[in-house]
This record gives sequence, C-alpha cells and structure tokens, in this order.
Amino acid sequence: MSSTVGTESADRQRQREQRKATGSQGSRLPATPRRRRPALAALAALLVVGGALVAGVLAVRMDERQAVIQVSRDVGVGQKITSADLTEARVAADVPSLIPASRANEVVGLFAKVAMGKGQLLDMSMLTKQGPLQSDKAAVGILLTAGRTPADGLASGDLVELVRIGQGSVQSAVIAQATVLAVSNKADQKGSALGDQSSAGTAQTATVLVDRADVQAVADASGNNRIAVALLQRGTSLEDK
Repeated sequence: MSSTVGTESADRQRQREQRKATGSQGSRLPATPRRRRPALAALAALLVVGGALVAGVLAVRMDERQAVIQVSRDVGVGQKITSADLTEARVAADVPSLIPASRANEVVGLFAKVAMGKGQLLDMSMLTKQGPLQSDKAAVGILLTAGRTPADGLASGDLVELVRIGQGSVQSAVIAQATVLAVSNKADQKGSALGDQSSAGTAQTATVLVDRADVQAVADASGNNRIAVALLQRGTSLEDK
C-alpha cells in the first residue's frame, strides 16, 4: 500500500515539474525569425543583368562606328599629303564631310589648304588639288630674328607683312605680304654673315609664300639681316589670298 502511495506521489511530483517547465516556456516570447531581404537579392540580379545589357549595347555601338581619316601628325599649309600623314579613327556620328578611311588613297597627293594638328579629323574642305607654288608664287626662306617677330612666334598658315628695316639713308618699307608655310623648330641657327649681327644670334627660319615680283627684295632683306615680320592674321587658308 505504501509503495503505491509513494509511486503516485512521485508521479504527481513529475507532473507538476512538467507543467512548470511547460508554463515557463509558454511565457517566453517567440523568437523573431530572420527576415530575408528579397529586395537586395533582386537589386543584385538587376545590376548583373543591367551590366550585361550595357556591355552589349556598347559592343553594338562600337560595331556601328564609322572608320574615317585622321591626321597622324601636324601638317602645314600647302604641304603635300602622304600616307604617313594619315591614320584611321572610328566615330559614332555620321558626318558627311568626314572622309571614310576607305578613301585614303584619294587623299594622298592632295595639298593642305589649312594647317592641321595631330589627331584632327579630316574633311574635304581642308584639302585642295592645287599646290601653293603657282606661276606667280614662290617659296622663300627668311630669318626670324628675336625682337623682329611677334613674341608668341609664327605658325604655318599665318598671314604676315614683311618689312625691310631701314639703314642710313634707306628708309624702312613694306616689301611683301606673305603666307607662312613652315617654321623651323630650332632656335639656335645663326644669322647671316652680312649686315648687323647684334640680334641674329638665336634666329629661327621660316618658309614664306610670296609673289614672284617680291622674291628679290625679300631675299635681299633677309640675307642682310634687315627683315622684320608683322603678323596680320592667324590661320588663313590658301584660298584666302
């Protein structure tokens, strides 16, 4: 009898302990489940897809670009175009005046109507079939002595006035109007052995296009270091003369 009572007491004790444990667990707040972030996942997927689309569009546009002629180095006014002066560039815009790279052979042998810088895209308005040396024109070399030329120098295409500096009873006078074809890059060339040498220690040279009637006067003034150059206009065209 006592054994049965003890067993029942033990069972009741275990039941009470189980109820306490169950009640304690029921009083706890349920743990908040981790929130998944579908928006971030969707954004990442969108970025991947978008990047692929952009790359595809750029590739298509590159294929649609037109191959045109570009100047590979500086070209002076009146200079005859050679294949070494030309290179190819690809542009997206369809500009009718630009020359397709497939027509490069048609450009070789033409003359530069204006001065062109390296990297410039070429169009037909910059070119001419007629060279600068015509029946009434001549190219003459002159000294560009410091103090007798513009401080910022001269460049191919400049329109200038050539002045003979007076000496003694001979007065100064304008002897020609000329177009600068080319200017030397060296500033260590010595002046002429004739005439005043005081300012001829560091002189550049230039090739100028003048009327044939003015050749003698220009050559004489330069040879005797009696020439000064006045700038009239920057960057003119051969057809402007």
